[in-house]
Amino acid sequence: MARKRHRGKEKDMTKVTFTKDNTPNAARLMSSLRHSGYDNNIALSDLVDNSLDANASNVEVIISDDLKSEKGSITIVDDGVGMNEEILAQALRLGSLTHRDIESDLGRFGMGMVTASISIARRIEVYTKIKGGDMLVSIMDLDEMERSDSFTVYREKATTEEKHFAESLGLKGNGTVLILRKCDQLTRPNVAEFGDSLRKDFGETYRYFVRSGKKLVVNRKPVEIIDPMWQDGVLVEEYKSKSEIYSDETFELKIDGSEKIEQFTAKIYILPEFDRTIMRKLKIGIKTQGFYVLRNYRQIAKSDDLNGLWEKHNDLNRVRVELLFSGSLDDSMGVNYTKHNIKPNQAVLDKIQNDVMVQVDSLRNRFKKQHLTNQSKDLDFGEAEKIISQKNKLLDKAEPDKKDRPANLPPKRVTRTKTDHVKDKPGKPSLSSIARFETHDFGATGPIFEVEKQGKISIIQWNISHPFYQRFILEYKENKDLLNAVSFLAYSLGEAKLKYSSEETYEMLENIMSTISTNLRVLLS
Repeated sequence: MARKRHRGKEKDMTKVTFTKDNTPNAARLMSSLRHSGYDNNIALSDLVDNSLDANASNVEVIISDDLKSEKGSITIVDDGVGMNEEILAQALRLGSLTHRDIESDLGRFGMGMVTASISIARRIEVYTKIKGGDMLVSIMDLDEMERSDSFTVYREKATTEEKHFAESLGLKGNGTVLILRKCDQLTRPNVAEFGDSLRKDFGETYRYFVRSGKKLVVNRKPVEIIDPMWQDGVLVEEYKSKSEIYSDETFELKIDGSEKIEQFTAKIYILPEFDRTIMRKLKIGIKTQGFYVLRNYRQIAKSDDLNGLWEKHNDLNRVRVELLFSGSLDDSMGVNYTKHNIKPNQAVLDKIQNDVMVQVDSLRNRFKKQHLTNQSKDLDFGEAEKIISQKNKLLDKAEPDKKDRPANLPPKRVTRTKTDHVKDKPGKPSLSSIARFETHDFGATGPIFEVEKQGKISIIQWNISHPFYQRFILEYKENKDLLNAVSFLAYSLGEAKLKYSSEETYEMLENIMSTISTNLRVLLS
């Protein structure tokens, strides 16, 4: 017989006292944070964020020529408001308590200066001065932390020598100088290459700030706007082409668990059209289409598909969307402390799907038809037409269309209104010609082709929106044997339809052709 277990009175764990020290190991923690996923350029962008949050009008990044050596350094100089003792004490602290305005500030979690800096370097030096105040210095050195196994830093008023040094770097009146030394985690150790890459990234990341008058400089060269939306900047100036703004709308979004309503803006752009060579050179293609996401006007993600929301396709190569939101939507947008890429929640994705992607899909349909039309311009059915005409007397054909045919018979000619996508064969056909091929757009649910009789000539009108045309005509247009064979098939079916159309059979033949078109559409899609 099983013994009954005695249960004693459970202790109320909500009333325990927390007294034991649980300070993390300084060396281990800082070593872990050094591998938090920062790219060098992204890390330096986080540090420039601090300068812009300090209302700097001028920010300069200086990469020393001896970057790979122990004496090498990366320096950021700004003319912002600077830091007083209280703010400086927080600056090199993980999870700093400095006040931030989420509606406008680029920083968020109070970790950017430390985590971004140590992802590149083992020593951080900060020289700062507020208007009318003393110059202050603070230094964090990971080697010293490892030796002492503590989070201690150096922080004092600047000596005369330190003042002269900071002033020589450009710290005048007020502002901040940040120096990264012992840069042992560089992905681009070549200084010229590093500078060019950084300048380009800054030009795109901070395009709204440069547009507003902020001046960014990397190794004495100014950062110029590189606008992936092609509204302004160096590319627009060089190619004398500007994008079309297809849509610019602001949408409301209810925050989960509250009655608060937030907003985000979606701007849809159609980039200029260039020939293929230039499109490849400018990287206008599948890899660069998608969403460009800006938090407080600072880009944090580019050519993003937002969890597969954007299905990348060649038809959308010239379409890009800017999503702009304030930091108050950080949680809904899934922004992490590196401010690089986002993971929106389902409510945001649903909103974008319903209000933005429906517009993108409309553009895809437009460009798909345009693409098909452009491809069709190069098609040449001349050889098929010639062979059909040569074998004229051997073919079983419908009678020529006659104007005096009895009125009680259904027409042997099915005329469709030509669209802007039609491509007629130039010039008049020769007297011996009995077949002509054209391209029309009868829509995605239309037939594979239509046929009409014009005197002795049978005209086959291919439907550019049907997958049969796209798979067997366009994809293999260089294969003359296949192109001819498919053309012969369409001509033969067309002649049969024309020959046997009568009041009794007309509807039946239409249904047969419709069934063939429908089944092939399903099977080939």
